[in-house]
Formats: sequence, C-alpha cells, structure tokens
Amino acid sequence: MKNIQSLGPQRSLLFRLIAFFSRLQLGYLIRSIGNKRIIVVVFVFIAGTTALGIITVVAYITKLPLLFPPLGPSAFILFHTPMSVTASPRNVFLSHTLAVISGLLSLWLVGMIYPHGNLYDQSEMNLYHVMIIALSMGLIGVIMVSMKCVHPPAAASALIAAMGYLENSFQVFGLIGAVILLILEAIFFNRIIGGLPYPIWRADPKTAKEYGTLAGIPDTETTFWKQLTIKTFQRR
Repeated sequence: MKNIQSLGPQRSLLFRLIAFFSRLQLGYLIRSIGNKRIIVVVFVFIAGTTALGIITVVAYITKLPLLFPPLGPSAFILFHTPMSVTASPRNVFLSHTLAVISGLLSLWLVGMIYPHGNLYDQSEMNLYHVMIIALSMGLIGVIMVSMKCVHPPAAASALIAAMGYLENSFQVFGLIGAVILLILEAIFFNRIIGGLPYPIWRADPKTAKEYGTLAGIPDTETTFWKQLTIKTFQRR
C-alpha cells in the first residue's frame, strides 16, 4: 500500500496520457514553439477541413440543406482567430440569424410595395433587386453594430436571403442549423483539441488580448524588412 500511495496521481497512466495529449494542443504549442505561424496553419487546415467535411457528410446523409457559401469564411474566422470577439458563438449565431431575417424582411417589404417586381427570379437583375440588396446590407450592418454582434461573413447570409435563394422555411432553418453545427464544432476543436479558453457564448475582450494573433491582434514582432526600414530612416 505504501508503494502504491508513494506513486501519487502524477505517476498514473491516465495522468501521463492527459499530460502527453495536452502538449499537442494549440494553446500549449504556440507558447512553447518558436514558429507559431506553422502551428496555426496546421490547426486551421485540420479543423477547417474536418468541420466542413462533417457538415457536408451530414447534409449528404440527411438530405438537409446545410451547405451555404457563408459557412466557409465563418469557419476560417472560427479557427484562424478563435479568441477574437467576432469568432464568439454569440456573434456567429446572432449575426447569421439576424442577417437571414434582414434579407427576408427586405424582400418582403419591397415585394409588398412592388408586387409585380418578379423578385424571386434570381436570373433577372432589376431595380427592385437592387433596392432589396441595398436595404438588406444596410439593415444587417446597423443591427450587427448596434447589437455588438459583428461577424462579417453574415452579410453574405443576408444577401442570399435578399436575392430569393431561400425559397422556403426548410432552407431557412437549414442555414441556421448549419451555423449551430459549425459553432458546436468550433467549441470542440478550439476547447478540446486546441486547449484554448474559447467561450461557450460571449467572448471576453480581456482574455482575447492575451492571445495576440489568435484574437485577430496583429503580431508586433519586428521582422527583417521592418528593421531595415527603421535603419534606413534613422540614417536619413
């Protein structure tokens, strides 16, 4: 019994396995390895490929409309700058949902005023379509800024809805469902695989500042070309 107790939890197989895998997480590697860019590139490739691959497989198996162009740029932000405020689940979910509502509302309003505008024909671009697109872009911009839920790819969701590509509620809920699935994947990859304090809902700006490029904050490291520029101006 004494020998077993002397080993302690640090000597157990489970502890050593957890310690080993924790050293492979993004949060640990960016602090211990000099070239952070390579680590981030590998993480973005693996997480982005797997996340969108899973959504594609689910869409294929269930025959649900889960594939939409805005998912691509959203996935890039979620895995390239996961600690930024724009990558928080709150911003992603609210911005895409409100963007779809803005696009559909713009389409409905213009359709009420101009009932013979042939608004659901995507192959024809006329003055009415221009009005709808402009109104939807203005609405979602104001909404994201005023509600502090900025997530740039959501503007594409508003555009899709405004142009009449969401023809029924099934497609609307499919887009929102795909966004929710992407958020769940981001929580898994960023928190479990990446070892980052990725938020469950709302981002903490103070925590984001501690992660530099992972929070979308430019790297302040002075490169060779920056040093050369500084020396050139100093000589003058």
